Amino acid sequence: MSHRSRHARTRGFSLIELMVGMALGLIAAAAAGATLLAAHAAYLTTSDRVLVEERGQRALAILSTLLRQSGWPGEPASASAALPFAPPAVSGADNCGQPAIAAVPACAKAAIGQSDALLVRFSGGGLPSAPAQPDDTMTDCSGYPVAARVAGAEATAAYVAENLLYVAAGADGVPQLLCRYPARRNGLIDGSGWTSGALVRGVESLQLRYGLEINQDGRAEHFKTASAVLALGDAGWQRVVAVQIAIAVRGDRPGSAAPVRGSGADPLALAGTAAGDLASAATAPAGTARRIFTATVRLRNAPRCQETLC
Repeated sequence: MSHRSRHARTRGFSLIELMVGMALGLIAAAAAGATLLAAHAAYLTTSDRVLVEERGQRALAILSTLLRQSGWPGEPASASAALPFAPPAVSGADNCGQPAIAAVPACAKAAIGQSDALLVRFSGGGLPSAPAQPDDTMTDCSGYPVAARVAGAEATAAYVAENLLYVAAGADGVPQLLCRYPARRNGLIDGSGWTSGALVRGVESLQLRYGLEINQDGRAEHFKTASAVLALGDAGWQRVVAVQIAIAVRGDRPGSAAPVRGSGADPLALAGTAAGDLASAATAPAGTARRIFTATVRLRNAPRCQETLC
């Protein structure tokens, strides 16, 4: 074999071939990197939208459960129906910041997102041998079980538990749904005061309207704000048979917003509805995902049903 043939077999790449190969490799690496970044951004956006959905559904579930429990006298039922005065099982206040528990929520200032406050009252279930010991069938917003009302309780304590729900900013400035509930010792309400706890992060605004029964047919003929119900006097809250809920919830990641329709937002975003009362987004960073969640809850234990379950 000649020297020229051996030289041709061992010959490497030329400089031009090497440069072309490197350029193609860099192009492929850049394309792969861009694809990875796009996939990562899409993942973060999707996860933030899922987070918003989870938050909204959780907030609706908490509010709906408490409203359905409101007005329950306790099991076994006690002499609560014979009390000369019983505060309303459901009451509220419009644009209520720093609320306090009273017959109707007392407000110290305007709320974040003009959010409303909701106060619900109910009793739970006690053990047959010890009614003061909860049987775990009824819980309040904290997740603690609520016992039945027992004979000998204070004359004004028609219900064992009071839960006050409202919106306020957390330590990092992010709005959240909070609940004030009775303080406990060893798992039992001890009457020493109240405790507030955060329930759902990212709730920008909570709006409520109350369905009033006017024609004695068990149906809500008009949905009014808390101020309109309060103007009817003490009997106004006794007419409430349903509550309309609208919640604005946001995510954590700016840039995750997309033209995704909210859960039930369009049909109820009309004047005279809870969704129509929602304030426009003003606190969320630009481009943050935001959804509106709505529900209408019929009260199971409306005042007309205190003596018979219906």
